[in-house]
Amino acid sequence: DVPNEKFIVFKNGTQTSRVTYPMAGIYPTYLRIKKQRYLCKNCGKSFTAKTPIVKRNCFISNYINAQILDQSRNVQSVKDIAKDTNVSEATVQRVLTNEGECIRPHYHSLPEHMSFDEFKYASGRMAFEYINVETGDILDILPAKDSRYVTQHFLSRYSLNQRSNVQTITIDMNASYISFIPKLFPNAKVIIDRFHIIQLLNRSMNKTRVAIMNQLNNSNGENQKKYRRLKRYWKKILKKANNISHTSYDYYRLFGQRTEGAIISEMLDYDPKLKATYDLYQSIIAAVEANDYERLCFILNQPCSSDVSTYLKTSLKTLRKHLSAIRNTFIYPYNNGRIEGINNKIKVLNRVAYGYRNFSNYKNRILLHFKLNPNTT
Repeated sequence: DVPNEKFIVFKNGTQTSRVTYPMAGIYPTYLRIKKQRYLCKNCGKSFTAKTPIVKRNCFISNYINAQILDQSRNVQSVKDIAKDTNVSEATVQRVLTNEGECIRPHYHSLPEHMSFDEFKYASGRMAFEYINVETGDILDILPAKDSRYVTQHFLSRYSLNQRSNVQTITIDMNASYISFIPKLFPNAKVIIDRFHIIQLLNRSMNKTRVAIMNQLNNSNGENQKKYRRLKRYWKKILKKANNISHTSYDYYRLFGQRTEGAIISEMLDYDPKLKATYDLYQSIIAAVEANDYERLCFILNQPCSSDVSTYLKTSLKTLRKHLSAIRNTFIYPYNNGRIEGINNKIKVLNRVAYGYRNFSNYKNRILLHFKLNPNTT
């Protein structure tokens, strides 16, 4: 029921208030509102007329609040938003917090396909996030990534039936995830992100090249030339074999007029370890690119040559450990591309704000940003 709706009220003076309004160009703008006050003869209480411009007992217009939310779509710090809207930083943070609470996760269900990852947010601390891999929607962000905390989160918020609905979970090669996923999601298949497989191999190949370079970095003039070549054309060694040109002649500094394949072959001849590691590296890359699981298993189960570097041998050991998950990589079309893109934007938000001391404020800003920019994921 509306108070005093069945009784006659009388005008009881006015109340004038100054309301902060959106800036007119570079000038602060204020609106003086004269509100009518009324008195109820029946109960003796008075009240003030309402206006859609500002909330009750507030002096900042609703248009300012809307402008703050609109500004939060962009990669801006709270301080910059406050400056643009002519209000205090505390006001901006309060608006973001109130709106952020409205879009917090509901924990009613889980999608069939999810993706896990983590990101750094303050003083070396790591946060854990999980998203819907098909839509890119952020499901939740946790302030810690350790397995005990993550396990407790899912057990306390989702029922077994909800967790059993999950069919696939895409991750990087973080061993802690693989240890708790079968317990939490009994029907989920683990998918290793393809990018991280290639990245693992690239790093081992690059470390091998650097180790060979360090051996050549001495006073010998010929060795110095080899060193400079390996340093300058390191990207050529990481290039996929089917993308290397063997017919087009171009000028390459330190080599002269050569084909791309010729300069790679010459650099590989500098050391038998470099050549053996490169050949094995390219064969694994080719199997991964072709989604040939049988071929990959055959390569990984073959005894390695003694000339293969220890860096690549360590990577092969890691791949053998995750073979069952890598098989799912070849079967399902999902990857961590969306969540990695989200993490990049999150890092930009953190950098622009010079870090967040309060994780809850940081989480609200992230959720709001992606809620107001749905196409960025």
